Amino acid sequence: MVEEKICPLFRRPEGLDMGKGIGYCDIDSGSTTCERDVLFCERPEAIKKYLHTKLEVLEKEEK
Repeated sequence: MVEEKICPLFRRPEGLDMGKGIGYCDIDSGSTTCERDVLFCERPEAIKKYLHTKLEVLEKEEK
């Protein structure tokens, strides 16, 4: 069984009950539906770019 990997960009909708694990992607202000598992992402390139940018920021802070 493959382990679920929770996306750091997953956001639960406030005030809406869309079902267990259904929400939206924080990258595009909620235009993309998200199931929170990175293996089923509609925009994997966006996740890579986001995580790469975060890593660069962390590396700069360490210096």
